[in-house]
Amino acid sequence: MGLLSGDSRGQLFSLDLLFALIPLVLVLGMVASDMDNITYLIQDTVYRSSTEKVAADTLNTLLETSGDPPNWEENGTVNVAGLAQYDFDKGVPVEGTVASSKLSALNVSHVQNIVGNNYGFYLNVTTIDDKTLLKSIGTNNVGAYGAGINSTASDIVRVEKVANYGKLDIVSSLKNGIRDPGQPRIYTSPPDPFPTNNFYLDIYDYYVLVVNRGYDSATIDINGNTVVKGNDFQGKDTRYVTLPPKLIDESFMKNQTSLQPNSVKVRTVSNPGASMDVYIIRAPKGTPESDITLENVNPRPCRVILFLWTN
Repeated sequence: MGLLSGDSRGQLFSLDLLFALIPLVLVLGMVASDMDNITYLIQDTVYRSSTEKVAADTLNTLLETSGDPPNWEENGTVNVAGLAQYDFDKGVPVEGTVASSKLSALNVSHVQNIVGNNYGFYLNVTTIDDKTLLKSIGTNNVGAYGAGINSTASDIVRVEKVANYGKLDIVSSLKNGIRDPGQPRIYTSPPDPFPTNNFYLDIYDYYVLVVNRGYDSATIDINGNTVVKGNDFQGKDTRYVTLPPKLIDESFMKNQTSLQPNSVKVRTVSNPGASMDVYIIRAPKGTPESDITLENVNPRPCRVILFLWTN
């Protein structure tokens, strides 16, 4: 009787264990059947994290460095492109800035070299105040200005930063040019001759901008070629105004392979005590003449957006 009672307790214990294992077996079965989905999710998370890191590193390289070499845009030779202005006095890039010269020279190959061949990209740069498009390169798989998604890419990463952009550069200037008593004075290359080469002339236009404060006439020559003529002044109507910008003919400037200096001469006539400011302004080709103003020399905030995806 004791043995039968013991056997009964053993049998009951085995049934309890079996019933307890049933939910565990079901869970293990569900996990096994869903293992492919779990593996996919893990891989997707890893791939996206990797893409996000590449995108962030690329934007940091573009906006926090001036590139290698730092003046790569001057001769077209580049190891790594960077967009930040370079302070040659301090020997460091000005982080968070976008130099118009570098942005104009930037092309698809430069960015592809940074992200690598495993990724596709689209770079979009616009001003924040009026959303003017400054640069758009790469494969636009994300709709106009990145507004919508119409891509066949399975996953697109978007990173964004704000930087300061100076659309125009003053490459030479004369301020408060005052006519001395007696013979008109000739100012030569204020403060230094501005450099050009064939690469610069391919991507930039150059203008003379005059802020007049009392003169009736003046002439401004580039390498001995007259750009601003005496009849550009209209007597009292132009004595105290900023004259319309004058485009410098490309044939007036140096176009060798290496950078060469261009001389500037400003000759003022009559009206002792009058003064003027003369600026040689460099602008990316295609810049409307109406945009050649001193206001546009001042940096403006811009939005830099990079979209990245795996090929």
